[in-house]
Amino acid sequence: MKDFRDNKGSVTILMVMITGVIIVVGLGFNWLVKEHLKASDGLKNKAEAIIKARSAYDTIIYQILNGRVSQKETLFAGGQNFSGLKSLPLNNSKVLMADDIYIQAQDSNGMLSLATVKEAALRQLIINIDPAGDNSGFVDSFLDWMDADNFSRTNGAEDFYYQGKGLPWKPRNYPLQYKEEVTMIKGMNDKLYGKIEPFLTMLPSTGFNPNTAGDAVLMAYLNINEDTLKTLRDYMAIKPVSSDTELFALTGRHIVLEEGIYFFPSLYMDIKVTVGRPRSFYTIRSGISMIQNLSVPYSVFYWIEE
Repeated sequence: MKDFRDNKGSVTILMVMITGVIIVVGLGFNWLVKEHLKASDGLKNKAEAIIKARSAYDTIIYQILNGRVSQKETLFAGGQNFSGLKSLPLNNSKVLMADDIYIQAQDSNGMLSLATVKEAALRQLIINIDPAGDNSGFVDSFLDWMDADNFSRTNGAEDFYYQGKGLPWKPRNYPLQYKEEVTMIKGMNDKLYGKIEPFLTMLPSTGFNPNTAGDAVLMAYLNINEDTLKTLRDYMAIKPVSSDTELFALTGRHIVLEEGIYFFPSLYMDIKVTVGRPRSFYTIRSGISMIQNLSVPYSVFYWIEE
């Protein structure tokens, strides 16, 4: 009788263990199925976002090509036939094109170009953004990085500096090929780069356009303080600045000191298309030239999908 009860107890324990294993396996399988469904849903959302982003990009480029550029925006021909937009500001403002599609466009004349360098403005931007930092040698080193010789400027750096630091690179002796390359140059670091990067472009500039420039670029290019910036902003909220005389009256600064196009956008633009909200599913960034020729209606300088 005792043996039977002992065996019965053992069977009960075994059944409990088997049941526990079945429950654990069932829960694990259920979790695995949920994760696969979540991954599938993520892939579906990503695929839809890619299609939306590329479609929106093509639509906006088409409308820009057929539109008209004013001092601060591109006016679309035929109103809002395709994108639902009548115009697109060229100051990097985030514009809602559809339920979850945002468009941004930035005129290169409203940025500081790393292709056509304005030395004084680049120096001032760094001073304004990082006044306590020791970055005095960056601009000289940046120019040394691009020139063809091996003679360093006063605060610059050529081959011997990077070799002395044991770094596995030396100056390119050629214009930058990508924006992040500046982090390799003497006087620059990742933290400072993160602060100034939004105000830099790899596209050429043909002059300066305060109507499409952000606050940091205006203060750096014109070397003005916040009070003068407010005066300028209040004026541009009413009408664009269209002459050097207007600008001087507002800021005490002249900018037409050399040949170039001022107070008007260049034909070079940074374009950004973002799909998804509240969080982004997919983004296209590109730098384009709207200069047309017999072969192409426009040119792409860079293309990034993320």
